[in-house]
Amino acid sequence: MKPDDFEFVSRLIKSKSGLVLSEDKTYLLESRLMPIARKRGLKDLGELIGAMRGGDRNLVEEVVDAMTTNESFFFRDTKPFDQFRHVVLPHMIRERASKRHLRIWCAAASSGQEPYSLGMILDEFKTQLAGWRVEIIGTDISREILTKARAGLYSQFEVQRGLPIGLLVKYFQKKEDQWQISSEIRSKVQYKEFNLLEDFRPLGQFDIVYCRNVLIYFDQPTKSDVLARVSTLMPDDGFLFLGGAETVLGISDKFKPLARQRGIYQLNRPGAPEVDLTALEKAQASGTAAASSGAAGAAAGGLAFPKPKHMQAGAAAAGTAARPATTGGIPPRPTTTGTATARPGLTGTTARPTTGTAGTIPPRPGTTGTTGTTARPGSTGTTGTTARPGTTGTTGTTTRPGGVGTTGTGSSFSKPSGSTGTGSTARPGTTGTSGSTGSTYRRPLGTGTAGSGTGTTPTRPSSSSGNSSGGASGTTRPSTTFDRSRFGKPEDKK
Repeated sequence: MKPDDFEFVSRLIKSKSGLVLSEDKTYLLESRLMPIARKRGLKDLGELIGAMRGGDRNLVEEVVDAMTTNESFFFRDTKPFDQFRHVVLPHMIRERASKRHLRIWCAAASSGQEPYSLGMILDEFKTQLAGWRVEIIGTDISREILTKARAGLYSQFEVQRGLPIGLLVKYFQKKEDQWQISSEIRSKVQYKEFNLLEDFRPLGQFDIVYCRNVLIYFDQPTKSDVLARVSTLMPDDGFLFLGGAETVLGISDKFKPLARQRGIYQLNRPGAPEVDLTALEKAQASGTAAASSGAAGAAAGGLAFPKPKHMQAGAAAAGTAARPATTGGIPPRPTTTGTATARPGLTGTTARPTTGTAGTIPPRPGTTGTTGTTARPGSTGTTGTTARPGTTGTTGTTTRPGGVGTTGTGSSFSKPSGSTGTGSTARPGTTGTSGSTGSTYRRPLGTGTAGSGTGTTPTRPSSSSGNSSGGASGTTRPSTTFDRSRFGKPEDKK
């Protein structure tokens, strides 16, 4: 798109809708306008913009409609509807008891999910609102989207976004592959085509205004102007709802935030009343509106629906439904302390595989002992700890394979070893400090002699070994040295 074409279109859209398009949104403009060009049989955006320059009003409206965002879903963000249910509506029922009249404006209503969400809440309060005249006005700049809103027809995907299954069953009927909201709820909402840049006075006065997620598309002067004109439509005790990314701070002095509540505002006038936030704060403390809207809430006219799954806290209560890594009623993981499900071979109530005091589960195959802990296969002992295969003893500690403890003997199948000796924590083929010599099965390569010294290092089959205190020598491989004397000198062969 040419720079001057982009400038023309962006200026036109801002004047018609207030929407500001920066130069980095060229791709957005092209992606939304090309379908219009193809539908009208135009070969490119140049021809489309040429027709707009020529004053085609219907085309201009179609382009503005295509550029406005119509993203919406039921009970969007949840919090504004909790605030309506727990604070605003109870307050209005008390304050309007003599007038019995309530008007709500949903500006930029899009495809109708926001006003219909409010309609479902109002239906839950129908006992308290009996005899009241309640109006919900939904406005939007897009004629096409308002047609969809009036029909109240939504796809499976749309009803799954924020709408609790209980409300779907209660207020919707299946229409082929779509869902239509009940005529009773549809009758509570009136839709009008309206531009927020126009004069608000023909709309009349509103006690509650939802103007959510629309100001973010305006520049600062337009935001300030819209908020100033909204304030003229509201009584002293009115309420304004803005989107989560919107605020009045630094933009308008006509409103002030409601204490401790983000997204909801009161008029900045002397007549603005104190609002009871007790019910809302209790619901917020519980983590979800559904926690305080059970049977008691329904009896009081409350709406019992949970937050969407992606917004639920999901925190588990202590001692219940704990993960396996925690101590409690659920079996612990093998690395945690608990009272059950120790691995086979453990002796102890809640110990890891290497600790314990009393065996309650059969040990691993080949192990025996009454108080021994985590003995490996092939080991025995009463107080020995972590003995390796082929070891025995009552007080020996961490003896390696083929070694013997202080009061017992043991044997094992081991790798070739050239020496046996005495000492603690001996390597394969060695013996403990006071045990008798262990025996090992060796390969037929080389033989070793038992020693009486304190050997500390096993020797490899191809080398001889000694020790620092008189240990026996290790085994040697057959010599591979070439002996010339056996074959004679070279000159003897002549």
